[in-house]
Formats: sequence, structure tokens, C-alpha cells
Amino acid sequence: MYRVLVAMHDGASETRAEAMLDSVLDTRAYTIMFHHYNRVWRPNHLPRPVFRDMISSLAFPARYSAGTNERADQMLPVWRTYYGDLAVYEKNLRQLDQTNLQAMVREAVRVAQSWLPPGWTIPDFEVVILPSGGSKAFSIDTAQGYDFLQLPRDSAKDIQWDDLRSTIAHESHHTGQHAAIPTSMTAADSVDYRFLTLFTAEGTATKFVNDFPGGCVPRIDPDRRDPAFSPEVESWWARYTPQERDLMDRFVATFERARTGTVTSDSLTAEMGAFWLNGYVSPVYFIGGELYGAVYLGFGKPGLFTVMRDARELLPLYNEAVRKTPRLLGSCVLLPDSTVRHARALGREH
Repeated sequence: MYRVLVAMHDGASETRAEAMLDSVLDTRAYTIMFHHYNRVWRPNHLPRPVFRDMISSLAFPARYSAGTNERADQMLPVWRTYYGDLAVYEKNLRQLDQTNLQAMVREAVRVAQSWLPPGWTIPDFEVVILPSGGSKAFSIDTAQGYDFLQLPRDSAKDIQWDDLRSTIAHESHHTGQHAAIPTSMTAADSVDYRFLTLFTAEGTATKFVNDFPGGCVPRIDPDRRDPAFSPEVESWWARYTPQERDLMDRFVATFERARTGTVTSDSLTAEMGAFWLNGYVSPVYFIGGELYGAVYLGFGKPGLFTVMRDARELLPLYNEAVRKTPRLLGSCVLLPDSTVRHARALGREH
């Protein structure tokens, strides 16, 4: 991709630049990236021709117009920054080449593995670092992707490896989670169980691997500040904290509507995209961290691993933890006892 940008910068023809760009987009790395951006709950979110035209527009402005695609609109300013300063791009490429990424990944996996139940092993995975300008990091199938353009950098534009290591640990924790929907569930119970597990991956990685604070649930290690809790993330936390009761109310409402069949699998997928997974730091991170963080403070790793294995125990142990640990969790929202009973009963009353 660097060679493509240099060629465009040096006056390559539009035809030659597009041919070079198509060759790059044919690579496995970009195949993985497009799979990430076009998941089942957001199909055609970023078509390949749109992404290609957005990059081409750096040298040939007529190739892409603002408003064509929301994701590409968000990406374009990031690409413009580096297209306007290819010396920094080249410097960071050299730093990447000179870094022992395997050692960094091994340390990140060690941290992530320590917050997984016994028997849940992080599988082998690919690390893909490529310029995208969109998601800073993602996990999909057996790959983890990291945006080269948005790797953490200091004021001198040098890559901050500790920050990247923290993110790799977060994504590795996702890949080690192996919970499955219990058998003998009705269709409505399966949707409800799926909704509960939606909060597991981001909630546990955020709270334990990266040690984020909460609204009512404090940090696990108050002396640690993980670099992943950036000022941008902190601004989202400041937004969610005063909304915690409303968010919990919506959580309960969605759970109960799924239990009665009002929320179907398809409508839950739509709600995930529109609300729970919407935003740079979506509500799933915050509410998931609160639920699982409270369980840990009440019952330690044994309790945490219990609810990670079986999400039906999440709401009962959350409420028990809030009640038994008032000094730490006294300001937390208690969930309705009826909802707690309904969660524990999923797949067990039919």
C-alpha cells in the first residue's frame, strides 16, 4: 500500500494506480478486512469498490464524493493525513519491521489467558496489520486485524508498543471464549441467551484485560491505568455513567421482550447494530463491564468463570454481588427479581 501511495503521489496515471491498488486489495489481509466490515448484521457496510475509490480519490478527487458511504467518509480524513506525510508512514513501517511482534503477542496472550476459565485456550491466530482508517482493531474467525494508520503513536509519531500490546491482549481474550448456547432451548430462550452472551466478550475483556473503570463498579486494580483507556474512550465512559440506570432499564426491557418472543433473532440482530454495538465504544462495553465486574468483586474468579461459562447465572450473581458488597457496589442498579428468575430459568422450564 505504501508503494501505491508513493506512485499516486509521484503522478502515476489513474489506470496504473487503480491496477496497483486492486493488487493490494486482492491480498488475504484485505480479504479479512472486508469480511470484518461486511458482517451479517451490517452487510454491504463497506463494499470493496467504494473503499478502492475512496483511496484513489487522494490523487483523483472525482473518484469519490462525500456522502457516498458513511464508513468511507469516516476513513478518508485518516488516509489524507498520511498521504500528506508519507515520511511518517515510511518511518512507522521501519519501526514495525524492527519490532519483535511475536514476543509482544506472546505476552499479550499470557495476560488474556489469565482471565479465561480453565479449559478455555486461546487458539492460534493471525495478526494482520494493514492500513484501513476505520476500526482500530477487530477479531474475526481466526484473525485479528489492526489498522496501521491508527496504531498508537506518541507526539513524535513513533508507535507506542505498550498500547498495541494491550489491544492485542483484549482481542486475544475474545478468541479464547468458547461458551455455547445450552441445548434444549426454545427459540425465544435461545434469542434471550444470545442477548446475554452479547455482553460477555467486550465486557470481560474491557473490565479485566484492560482494567477499565465503571460507572458504579470500580477498577479491579486501582493502581493501574491501561493505555487502552484513552481520552476518547474516557469521554464515552463519562457519557454512559449518568445514563447507567437508563441503559440497565433498556437491557432488562430487551431481555424480557425476547423472552416473550417479541424480539426475534432477526430483530435482535437489528437492535445490536442500531444500539448495543453502535458507536466507537458501544454500550455493550460499558454494561458488560458493569455486570461482569460486579460478579468478580462479589465472587472472585470462580464466580466470574461460572457466569462466563453459563450466561444464565450472570444476572443472579450480579444481583447477589451488589447486595453482598455494598461498600464497593452500593450505587449499582439492582435488576428486577423477576428478570433474574427468568434468566436462570432459560432452557430449564420446558
